[in-house]
Order: sequence, then C-alpha cells, then structure tokens
Amino acid sequence: MASAPVGGQLLVIEGYDGSGKSTLIEALHRRLPSRSIRVIGRKSEPELRDIAAILEREDMRPDPRAEMHLRIAVEVERMALVTRALESHDVVVCDRGVISLVAWFGYLNVLQEPFAPSINEIKHHYRDAITLICQADFDTCWSRSSRRPAQSRKDRLGEEVNRGYFVQYDAAVHSHLESEANNVVINTVALDVDSSVDVILSVLKPNLEPSSRGN
Repeated sequence: MASAPVGGQLLVIEGYDGSGKSTLIEALHRRLPSRSIRVIGRKSEPELRDIAAILEREDMRPDPRAEMHLRIAVEVERMALVTRALESHDVVVCDRGVISLVAWFGYLNVLQEPFAPSINEIKHHYRDAITLICQADFDTCWSRSSRRPAQSRKDRLGEEVNRGYFVQYDAAVHSHLESEANNVVINTVALDVDSSVDVILSVLKPNLEPSSRGN
C-alpha cells in the first residue's frame, strides 16, 4: 500500500459537528493568501457526491453494515483526490478523516473488525498527514450546529442522540491520539480563531516549500 506522495502538506481537520472546523478552514485561506490550498470534503466533490447523497437520505436507510461500506467507499475515492491534489497544491485540507469514519462504527453499532483491512489502508494513506483536532464541549458544539440553516441528517436526529454520538466520537479521538502520530489538538472554546490559526501555521510553515505552487 502506497502512502500519500511527498509534495504539498496534508492536513486533516477533525472535530465534532460545530467544533469550528469550517471556521478554521476559512481563516486558513485568509492567512495564507499566496499559497494554493485545496479543501476536499466528503459531500461537495463530484466524485463523492452521489455516494454521500445516499448517506444523507432519510426516506430509505441502508442496513448499518451497508452504510459502513458506503462510508468507506467515500474515503477510498477521496484518497485518489488527495493524491492528485498533493501534486499541485501547497496545502491539501481534508474536512474530516479516519477519526470520523471510525466513530460511525459506534454510532451504527457495527463491528469494526470485518472492515479492518480497509480501515488500515486508509490510515496508511494518511500516515504522513498532520491531524488537527478541534476540541469543544458538547453544549458548545450543539449550540452551533443546531442553528445552522442547512443541517446534516445527524443534526436532525436531535440533541440527545447527538450527545450520545459525541461521547462515542470523543472515544474515537482518544483512541487515535494513543495510536497515531502527528496530532495537534486545539481547544476552539479557549482559543479565538486567530490564535487557533497561529497554532496551525506553526505546524505547517516548516513543511511548506519556499515557492508557491499554482492552482
């Protein structure tokens, strides 16, 4: 299994819904105006949109095991997008990554072991990435995400369901911190946006090449 190629810097931004991921991504763009930054989400990319749309349906939910296959399929397809983007951009940002994927096993009450080969392949692909974890308490996350005009299917399940999901997500974060390297944790409640971006830049700048790539 090949890891992501050496080129641009790969940053995976993690955090529960409402923890501040999108705000920090927008601020990073503003603070690095001369750098080419490519953000690769899981719902907006043409190659991923159709699979993601199935996962957002409420009228016909797939079997939980089938849903995990679909979520893994999104990540496998995204690996190819990341590989190509690293060849032409200074910074490639993945909006969510392995932690969020693994948390879904808990949300759906699905055993992770049968999916281990695929999970290990995805982890290997991101082994050289910096994983930035936006940390915030549940009440803060929920107050932000529940007010968004375009809520996800998970948001629409309500506060108590999401409180349980938050606990499972937090467990996935701690497991990742214990087993994987290159992690940076930012408390987005204690730090303002500018200070949070300062932390990101302190990690990224030593790894950025002197000259900027073109978009």
